[in-house]
Amino acid sequence: MAVSCSHGNHVDKVAAAAVCKFREAWKPSMVVHLGDFVDTAAFRSGAKGSSDESTPIGPDIDAGCKFLQELRPTMVITGNHEQRLYRLQDHHNAIISDCAMSIVSRLQKQMKQLKAEYVENWSIRDYRMVGNYKLMHGFTFSENAGRDMAESMGNVIFGHTHRPSVSKGRRDDNPSGYCVGTLANIPNMDYASARRSTQSWAGGFVWGEYCDDRTVLWLHEQPQTETEWRLPI
Repeated sequence: MAVSCSHGNHVDKVAAAAVCKFREAWKPSMVVHLGDFVDTAAFRSGAKGSSDESTPIGPDIDAGCKFLQELRPTMVITGNHEQRLYRLQDHHNAIISDCAMSIVSRLQKQMKQLKAEYVENWSIRDYRMVGNYKLMHGFTFSENAGRDMAESMGNVIFGHTHRPSVSKGRRDDNPSGYCVGTLANIPNMDYASARRSTQSWAGGFVWGEYCDDRTVLWLHEQPQTETEWRLPI
């Protein structure tokens, strides 16, 4: 089971409850959060002078950790929103650097408490395998992100774009890219409220079966306009 992009204090409580209920019902052997479990708006590049700069840090980190505690993942992969904290540990401003280091330390302790494998970097090389699929946060942004991910990485399960989808890569090995969507409350995400692409975002997650060399997947897509999650439980 793989989820992504719950975004700390932006998490949709109905979506969070739904995926946790699914987890309890099916008891998957592998539960993965693919990143952006915190939002870190105040640490965003370009936040200076915007409303993001005044976004409270504590409630965001608290909410992100609370959802992980409820989900009980076996693996957590760093997304670009967590990567902000790692990058800013070396900031020239000691206040920012110390704050980022403190939060990173807290997240590391949280993963140890969960006994979850923690992939502490966001790059094209930071992925884990499940059967014949790569698990990663994702790094492409365009309308063809799913196709581009499949062509770049082969069979891949990712988050990042907030658009649940299944796309095929134009390669002779016929790879598939599964985007799991988001678990965030989309209207509450101010930084994307005026972008047309936000209209294509939706909730979702991926689940399936795997063995050493094969994975068979199903995508659950939850449109923004529907509040009730109808799941096979």
